[in-house]
Amino acid sequence: MKTALTIIIITILSMNMNAQETLKFKVIGGYQFAEGYAMQNNEPLVYAQAGQLTGSWHWEFENGKKGNTHINGATANRVLYNGENELMGTMKINMFEFEGSASGSDLLFLSYKAQEFTVEGSKVTIKVSGEFTGGTGKYQGARGWLTVTSINGFFDDGEGEIYLGKAPKITKEKVRQWTEDYFKATQSGDAETWANSFAGNAYINDPYGSPAPNNREEIVQVGQNFMSAFKKAGLYPDYIFVDGLIATSKWTGRGITKEGDQVTFEGINVTTYNEKGQITSHIGYWDPTKMKVEK
Repeated sequence: MKTALTIIIITILSMNMNAQETLKFKVIGGYQFAEGYAMQNNEPLVYAQAGQLTGSWHWEFENGKKGNTHINGATANRVLYNGENELMGTMKINMFEFEGSASGSDLLFLSYKAQEFTVEGSKVTIKVSGEFTGGTGKYQGARGWLTVTSINGFFDDGEGEIYLGKAPKITKEKVRQWTEDYFKATQSGDAETWANSFAGNAYINDPYGSPAPNNREEIVQVGQNFMSAFKKAGLYPDYIFVDGLIATSKWTGRGITKEGDQVTFEGINVTTYNEKGQITSHIGYWDPTKMKVEK
């Protein structure tokens, strides 16, 4: 009897450890260089900086839990004369302060990179997209994402999701189905339905070379701008190739303009998903000026 009870307890604990949990949150905070190394060349202007970051963040989770943490990070940034500025780094987040646990017992790790990095006089604007890369204690094996847009080291628009528990096994068939669902969303005529295909930290460059939307409202606007040009339009996959969480698709677009003309166009998508089936990166290679019109 005692052995059977022990087996039941171990099984329950194992199930709890493997149970998947999604923690949605918003976060505000700030950061600054604690120490670092800087280099500048004046002809042409190139400014580079690398070193340690420190900061304090306030978290508000969807389940109602709130609290503060300190962060420590290693970062490198480069400001180029041609405006192609770069920033990347890693971060350790002291979630034990948030959880009220023993010091160092609940750490959360983040890898981040700037999607936008502009310098206008004394104003520095940086949009960062980060991926959680594990942790310790409660956050061991953590995955998920975080986005923030900071101005001179402070941000109030941070948001994201943390995934806990054992990562699900995702088959090629599942990724193919997600991709087919995306194409159906393009055929829906509803920009909100199309926007629901994307994660909150999604990077979208479609068509390639166009400005990337910075938030969900701008993602919806991209869909509205495209769909409003037609009475009806959609993309139809010719073939889909899946490699891990990345799907490469050759597609044909078909539409009817408001004047009643039929148009066709074609392109290639390279799409990356997260474990929830949401798109995190989407690049569309096609040329809107090469649509074929049939009167």
